[in-house]
Amino acid sequence: MEDHASLPQRLLLRPMQSGDLDYFLQLGCETCGSLHGRPSQTKTDLFERFRGFVKEFAFRPESEIWIASTETVHYAGHLWLYVSTNRFNGIKELWVWDVSVAPGCRRQGIGRKLMEHARQRAVEQNCAELWLLVAEDNPSAQALYASSGLTARGRMMAVAL
Repeated sequence: MEDHASLPQRLLLRPMQSGDLDYFLQLGCETCGSLHGRPSQTKTDLFERFRGFVKEFAFRPESEIWIASTETVHYAGHLWLYVSTNRFNGIKELWVWDVSVAPGCRRQGIGRKLMEHARQRAVEQNCAELWLLVAEDNPSAQALYASSGLTARGRMMAVAL
């Protein structure tokens, strides 16, 4: 991905098209892998598993993927949303499964605009809550989500066996 030091202010969001899939897989594997990957796992294995996950879930009716672009940057980032109903309380939720900004496009407000779009889509789909998971070692993302109004609800913990 290219470095775009000064992107134009106008950000366009559009549904993902087939030509976006390679960029989506590359960037999404990077960000999802930081949370779900394991040190012993090869990048190839992680990529193939992510590709399988995308194949299984990305094209379901409850899933939508938005691509951020500008007049000069075809793929500045993406937002993967998934609508579900919480089985414990019956509340309709919108999950941000992935929000990623291309490395050369970061720190320019794109992540914030993607999160604003997630909130807007949640309202449009009559969801009561917006959720996401964030890695503990990603303070930049945590700050973005907090500034978007999200707050911590519990804490996931794990142990390798």
